[in-house]
Amino acid sequence: MTTDTTTTPARAVTQDSIGARFRIAAAGIALVAGTLLMSQSDAPLTEAAGIVTRYGTAISVIVVVFLLVQFVWVGIRQVFWVRFRQKPHQGADRSTAWYQAFFAGGRWGDVVVALAALAVTVSSFTVYKSTVVGSQGYRFDGLLIAWDRALFAGNDPWVLSHAILSSPYATKVIDTLYHPAFLPMVLGYVFCVAARARPALRYTYMVSYLASFVIIGMIAANALSSAGPVYDGVLFGDGTTFQPLIDRLAAQNETAGPFSAVFAQGYLLALNERGAIGMGGGISAMPSMHIVLAFLWAIPAWHLSRVLGVIVTIYALIIWVGSVHLGWHYFVDGLVGVLMLAVIWYVAGRSFGLYGRALRQDPR
Repeated sequence: MTTDTTTTPARAVTQDSIGARFRIAAAGIALVAGTLLMSQSDAPLTEAAGIVTRYGTAISVIVVVFLLVQFVWVGIRQVFWVRFRQKPHQGADRSTAWYQAFFAGGRWGDVVVALAALAVTVSSFTVYKSTVVGSQGYRFDGLLIAWDRALFAGNDPWVLSHAILSSPYATKVIDTLYHPAFLPMVLGYVFCVAARARPALRYTYMVSYLASFVIIGMIAANALSSAGPVYDGVLFGDGTTFQPLIDRLAAQNETAGPFSAVFAQGYLLALNERGAIGMGGGISAMPSMHIVLAFLWAIPAWHLSRVLGVIVTIYALIIWVGSVHLGWHYFVDGLVGVLMLAVIWYVAGRSFGLYGRALRQDPR
């Protein structure tokens, strides 16, 4: 088995030990998420339970599909090995080994805890974002606007992005990458649950994913409550600061749309006005979880290959630009989110042997 890092054997940690550590960390993060929700939100328990059920069902179905595909693939690969590469008596032993190893006990505890933690954490985040973030008003948009202008020589950064990417069809491409093309990327956690290779990297990813929703998406979002440029005049401000951007996006939507961003922004505002809780609901600009999730793919991509790292990092940067271009976020929303993610990732990586300690497998 290859290791995620190289160090002295004396400091190596086993897969079983970090597996137990992962289960404790995942359950702990889910507990914190649920506690934050119950202590600060007045949402009915039935609504919160309904969100948990819907998320849990969807996540479980996707994981089962991943596991079935993995099982079939491993079986086909081993049968091919037996048929074409191995001697008959060797093949029989190997054929049995892969089947038994796939259903061996250790990893299923990880699967169950990982799925339960994901359902509870993301559901708590959704309800919390819908009922707590912004409930006392969106107080920090003015400060974030000032920070953006300080970084861009007195200008709002969307002015620069629209000057360079002025065509409505360029906005359409950005909108497609930002929304429909982004959806498969959120399956990274599910892939890590079903996969078996590179456990230190997978555990680091999953714990960083869960912790980001709690630390960045719940705690920091509530502390720095802000709505984002597209809600100028509706949830904050007098409607004059970003009206040119709002008008420009509306005109481009007429020419090259429909844009997913326009639909999603209207959907979130409708939920907010009704005080309703819906899948993906809640309005929060700072920090940007959308950008955090994109960079949460880019960081592990560098651990897999430089080429993949470059490709996914470019995509994450496009998401960052798109967040400003489409009026969702201020530039500093992404900056703060990425810096917080870097700290979370490094701490998790140290805890699970991705940095500083090698991972070895227990002899059986």
